[in-house]
Formats: sequence, C-alpha cells, structure tokens
Amino acid sequence: MAKKLPMPSGDFLNFSEIFSAAVALAEDDPIEHLMVLTFEFDEQQLLNLVQHRALEEQKDLARSGLKLLSTIRPVVFYDARKTKPFGRLPQFLELHPCKTPGFSCHHSKAYCIVTRKAIRLVVGSFNLTYTGLFRNREVLQEWTWQSAKSADTHILVEWMTFLREHYMTEAPASSQSALAAALATLDARTSSWRLPPPAPEKPGHLLTSGYGERSGLDALVDQWNAWFPGQVPSSLFAVSPFFDENPAPHCLAEQISRRFPTLSRLEIVTDAANQANLSKAHFGKHFAPDQSALRLIPETISADERARIERQGSQSTKDLALNRVLHAKVLLLATGDGAGIAYLGSANFSRKAWLGDNRELGFIERINNAHALREIVLRGLSVAPSNHFEELPALPPESPPKSDPEEIGEDALFPGFIDFVVLAPSPGADCFRFRVHGKQLERMAEYDIHWADMLLTFADGVSQDIPIGQFRNTLLGGRTLEFRHRQKGDRSFWFPFQYGGEIIADRQALIHASSWDWLAFHLNPNGADEGEDPESTQWLDGRNSAALPVAMLDVDREANCVIAMQHYLSLFSSVEGCFERRLAESLKVDEPSARQRAIRSQVVEPLSGLATLLQREPVQQPADRLFKLGELGLFVESLARQTSATERTEFAKLVAGIRSALDAAKGSDALAADYHAFDVGPLRSAPGNNFSTNRLLTRASRKTGIGSVTPPRSFASVTKRESLACC
Repeated sequence: MAKKLPMPSGDFLNFSEIFSAAVALAEDDPIEHLMVLTFEFDEQQLLNLVQHRALEEQKDLARSGLKLLSTIRPVVFYDARKTKPFGRLPQFLELHPCKTPGFSCHHSKAYCIVTRKAIRLVVGSFNLTYTGLFRNREVLQEWTWQSAKSADTHILVEWMTFLREHYMTEAPASSQSALAAALATLDARTSSWRLPPPAPEKPGHLLTSGYGERSGLDALVDQWNAWFPGQVPSSLFAVSPFFDENPAPHCLAEQISRRFPTLSRLEIVTDAANQANLSKAHFGKHFAPDQSALRLIPETISADERARIERQGSQSTKDLALNRVLHAKVLLLATGDGAGIAYLGSANFSRKAWLGDNRELGFIERINNAHALREIVLRGLSVAPSNHFEELPALPPESPPKSDPEEIGEDALFPGFIDFVVLAPSPGADCFRFRVHGKQLERMAEYDIHWADMLLTFADGVSQDIPIGQFRNTLLGGRTLEFRHRQKGDRSFWFPFQYGGEIIADRQALIHASSWDWLAFHLNPNGADEGEDPESTQWLDGRNSAALPVAMLDVDREANCVIAMQHYLSLFSSVEGCFERRLAESLKVDEPSARQRAIRSQVVEPLSGLATLLQREPVQQPADRLFKLGELGLFVESLARQTSATERTEFAKLVAGIRSALDAAKGSDALAADYHAFDVGPLRSAPGNNFSTNRLLTRASRKTGIGSVTPPRSFASVTKRESLACC
C-alpha cells in the first residue's frame, strides 16, 4: 500500500530517511532508476545517491559506486546556470541542464526512486543539497506504489505524463536515454495495473507552473472550481522564505485576490530575518490592515523543535546550529468553515513562481479543516504568535538586505546560444568527438573550450578526435566542458555534455581499460571502498592495483602465453559463479518485464562489455582473442540454456556478436581454426536455441579443484603446440 505522509505536520520526515529505507531493502528489492528534479545540487549528495549511501556521508566515489552507476544511470534535471566544474562526478551520470528565459529558473524539486517492486515519488521544497536535506525547514509529500491496489495511483499517472510531456520532449535526444529507460520501466510496470486516467474530482493532484501556457495560479483556480463549485474562499495562508523584490505594480496577493475577490484575510509566515525585505505593498490593496497578518519564525530554534528533531533521530542537535533557515513553501486557500486547498512544493509566494515564469512543481490536496492544518504548520515551524504587519513600511527597501539565492539574473557573457553538447563516436578509429548544438555557433570563437586538461578545437561545432584512452582517464571528473571567455579570462561557464546512444550502449566496456580490469572489478567490486588510501581511488580505469588479485598482477609479468591463459581462465571461472548467481536472482523476479530487465542489466550488458573489451585490446598471440571469446561464448550459451524462450532473446544479440567476432579472430592460423571448429562451432546454432550439451560438459570438465583450472581438451592441445612458437 502506498505510504502517504500527511500534509506538513509537527514531525517532518526528510528525504534522507526515505532514501535510506529504500537502500535498506535493496538486496531484496534493488533500485533500478533514479530521477531528480532540482534547482541545484551538491556533488557530495549526488555521489551518495549514486552509491546508495547515507546522504550525509562525506566520501568520494568507490568502484562499487561505478558499478551501480553503470546499471542504474541516474538522471538529474537542474537549472543550467547552476552548472559548476563538478570535478568529483563520474561519467555516465546523466546531467541535463534546463534553460529558461530571462530571469526565470528551473525551480521544481522532485525525486523518484524506482525499485524492482515499488515506485517512490517525493515532491517538496528542498534541493539536493546538504542544507536542503539536513538544515533547512522544508516540506515534502511522499507516495509509494506497489500494485494497482496502492492508493493515489492517479498521481503516478500524472507524474509519468508530466515527465513525458515536459522532459522527454524538451530534452535533446542524446540525453533521453536514462529517462526513456525509466519511463519504459514505469510503462511496463503499470500496463498490467490498468490505471484509470486522472480525474479532477480526485482529492489530490500534482500542480505545475511555467511548463506551458497555463500558470500555477490558473491551475489553482481551475481546481478550486472543480472541487468547490458554488463555494468561495475567504482566507489565504502562505508560508514562504522569499517574495517579489519589487511588488509593484501588482503583487501576487493582488493577483490572487483578483481571481478570488471574496478573500478577506491574508496571513504570511516567514523567517524573522525576512521582515527587512517585506512591506505592506506585498499584501496589496485588497486586504484590510486588520485582516493582514505577518507571523515570524524566530532565528533560534525552540526547545520544542529541538526535541522533535531528537525524536526523529535524523540529526543530533548537539551539532545543530541554533539557526534553521526557512525554505518550505505552503499555501492554504479556505472557506470560512475550513474547506479548501492545501499546497506544498517549490513555489515561493511570488509572481515568478505562480504566474508562469519559473518552472515549479507542487502538490495540492482537498482539505476539510484548514484551521487545524494551519495550527499544525505554525507549531511545526515554531512560529511566534505576534502579528508584525503594522511594523512593515509602506514600500520595500531599494536594496533588500536578504536576496533570494535562487534568483538568477541574465549574464551577457553566458553562452546562451548553446542548446546542448553531445559526446559521440567519431568515424573510424576508437575516438570520440564533441558536437555542440545551437544557434550562432560562430560565437564559440569568443571562448577557449577545455575538457579536463585538454584544449578543444572546434570546426562547425565539431571538436577534434579524442582517443578512447583520454575518456577513460576522466571517468572521475571531466563531466563538464569549460567555456572560458577570451576577453574576460576570469569568467568561465560550464556545460555537462550528453552521450550519444552508441556510447551509452558501450558503457560497460568504456569503464574498464581491459578484460583483466573487467575481471578484477567483478571479482572484487568493492576493492576501492573503505579503508584504502584515497590516492588509490583516483583512477577508475584499471590502474588501482590494490583492487587486483595477486594472480592477475603476476599475469602482467608472465611471458609464457600458456600460463598466462591459464591464469585468465582461472579468474574467468571465478567470475562465472558471480554471474550464475546474478542470473539465478534475476530469474526469481515475478513480473516478466522486470525479470527481463534484470537479466539484461545484471547479466547480459556486463558480459557484452567484456566481449567488446576482448575485441579491442591488444593480444600477445592472435589465438588469445579467439580462446577468450570462445570461453565467453560457451559461458553465455550455458546461461541462456537456463532461461525461457522469451528470456533467451536477451542473449541473442550478444551471442551473434561473439560469433561474428570469433569468425574474425580465426584468421588463417591452423591452430586457431582447430579450436574454432571444435569448441566454437556449436555457437552457430544459438539463434535456434539448439545449444550443445557436449561442449558444455567439455567446458565444465576443466574445473578440477579449488583454485586450479585445467583447460578443455581442445584448448590444451592447441596451447601446447602454440607454446612452441612463443617460448
């Protein structure tokens, strides 16, 4: 059943607790997708999210985090002008900067966690920052859906529609891969639920502003008329940390009172420090002075609030600063008898938020007792009872002492002519190119453009070729391009790039430098985790020797190709057990589409990465590649035999690719041809699912004891003769 939190209460939950609960269940219910909408984010909190760690931890990315990243591919949509160098973020974390015109911004805050068994959505006022998660006063609404019987499934339909209409259509095609995959999962999950479309009479809805022609205020009016036909509101209650700097000529209060002329009372709650920013002009001319109220939250937290924080257990108050900043946004619109609408979300009490300039997201709910909910909010925020309205000046100060940090102005030097940047394979060799998309690309000459330490040169928006090794050297960091203004050398702007579909498909091979590195990682995925020298985690491309088994290190110095191959087979045999367990766990998934996704992400895609690495890496002897590919092919064949006919299709492309690579590796060498005919030929029957039991038995016979491997007969005979040529 969906766990639905009440509208803001005295004991606030936080997103960290919700995420920790999902992580705690990950062994039985693994996370498949993460989607984030935010104004800005801290690198540390995003790294923790990627690695399924407690969000308050202060640690860098470990190899286990890279493993998760390569399968889950979190996607983050945020305001483009809040892009930073992001020197700690890894590749394949999909960042999409959202551009908005003028002084507006991408202000929505939402977090969606899709696990194998559940879908969790959180909508609120907090950004993915340390202050947003742990220090500010924030509000949120959370839903969990597990089946068609879960409550409020219409909200899930609204969420999916919202993503599809406003993020899939507006995002460049290159950045859609993670979001499209997540939506495909949600579609497959909910198709069997047969969910009805949202209806206005439902008791709660998502409410947006700035995503189309209809503003948030328009949506609020429409929903009032749907819920309360023939009734009129009389009171407006708002919690907001920020307001219009210049309320003239028509402040938000006046805009709302024009839509609801029966309103007679306006009450605003904000931080005590915000009083210096406000004036009677922010209340407009509609509300009488004796019907206008300004309530303030003291700068120091109360004993009651401190006790509530302690009861939550989410944060120790001994280290908590006495000050907590208000960042929550709440609005209550109610009749005299208490019926009305409650809103929480990202929208401040400002024109930009409610009239359609900013992109905002919130949740509205039909309520029956607005008076009781108001008291809960006042108590939860530790609001003082005094009314400070009469203390306000008639007009605000010319220079507000406290500005809105989410207020973004235009910067003439900002390269706004760029729509997005894509990294894609270049024709021919294993190289990549950046391609800039936008208008007036000739203006790129105004900037020196760097990727990590590399100076990029562009012609018609296309960079020079970049070797694949350079990409692997920037698996950690190098997530953005720097545009440094040539005339103003101290002014730089950053853009995260998107990935061409080919690179996304090839990510399992790109995060490893070689097949040896791939084996080391899957034998010891946590090799760069706790307790290691931080310097050892700098490189995630195979140069972390602390994570490598001793036998593997010996192989690098081993000149005898037969012994080297035996080492490889021994390690590969150990990895086989890992993937057999992965397949077994995937096959336990009940829902068919989810089971196929598990097989694909946990088994097929990593093994496809190994197949690609085996084709790319240099070898001592031509036959080495053939033998390694052959062993991989036979193993994939054995895994496919354990699945149903439908599930076996997940292996078909991989088997066909290996078969093609084997044909190319055979060449004209007689010894290679011998192995190809004896041990690889059966793979040709794979598309028809007629797998060879004889080859599997032959292959299984090489496992002859703990830590020792005897090659199959064909391999033994070939390598014995081959050794004469390489010794």
